[in-house]
Amino acid sequence: MSRDIDEREPDREPSAPAKIPDPEVVVRRLPEPSRAPERDRAQSQNRTQDREREPVGRYRLSRDELETLRDVGRFRIVNTEDLQRFRYRGNGSAMRRDLRSLQAQGLLKQQALLDRGKKSSVLVLTKEGQRLLKREAGLASGQAIYAGLVKPREAPHDAAIYRMYQAEAASIRARGGTVRRVVLDYELKRRVYAPLAKDRPRLKPAAFARRQAEVAAENGLEVVKGKIPLPDLRIEYQSRDGEMAKVDLELATDHYKRSQISEKASAGFIVYGEGGKSKPEDRDFMSEILSL
Repeated sequence: MSRDIDEREPDREPSAPAKIPDPEVVVRRLPEPSRAPERDRAQSQNRTQDREREPVGRYRLSRDELETLRDVGRFRIVNTEDLQRFRYRGNGSAMRRDLRSLQAQGLLKQQALLDRGKKSSVLVLTKEGQRLLKREAGLASGQAIYAGLVKPREAPHDAAIYRMYQAEAASIRARGGTVRRVVLDYELKRRVYAPLAKDRPRLKPAAFARRQAEVAAENGLEVVKGKIPLPDLRIEYQSRDGEMAKVDLELATDHYKRSQISEKASAGFIVYGEGGKSKPEDRDFMSEILSL
């Protein structure tokens, strides 16, 4: 704690404030957006039992089709190449067959995406697909399900969150854990911003700061420089010992600055990144932490 200057000591200069070190930054490299190797693709072609369609409400869905709907619904938007790599283990023909079936039944939409001149396609649920999952799929309690493409400009970033999840989920499973639920920032925004928006007009600054800390603690978050940073993704999981735990993840794009990454680190988030391209000093910082 800094010492107040005593008015009875006019000649004493205040000491320079101690430099606060940057918080420890945990950054992991996001997997490259490439497809599964050919050997995995061949192995996945033998899963004939997943091709059998069973009644789900008034629809007929295979196990893979239902899991595809679950993945897209939980993450709002998923790149088709990532779905082929992780859900279908590289089996593109099986994925395309399932996507045709799901689109024909009005449960899924496939949309073209252009990001920096590169074409790709993404998947989102329709409203009917969202209703089906909420009604029939037996998802984890409290799991939010999303439909539609809400922010097209943010689609490339949001679609990559599924790939980030796959990397972190693999780490959790390697430690003997089991993923129970995923939470996107959309859900956290409602939990955090809604109560604070009601309280801000009626509370003085000190009281509001206390209320802000309460809301952050209730949601497993931190107040950093007067704000509550929100992660792109929270994974709730059960550890090998049966304890419930969580990890908060941020996907750093090439527009992130050093200060933004440090803020996320101060909040306790693990940052995934591919490297920065905005400013030289920020690019060097991202390169440095990715090389650790």
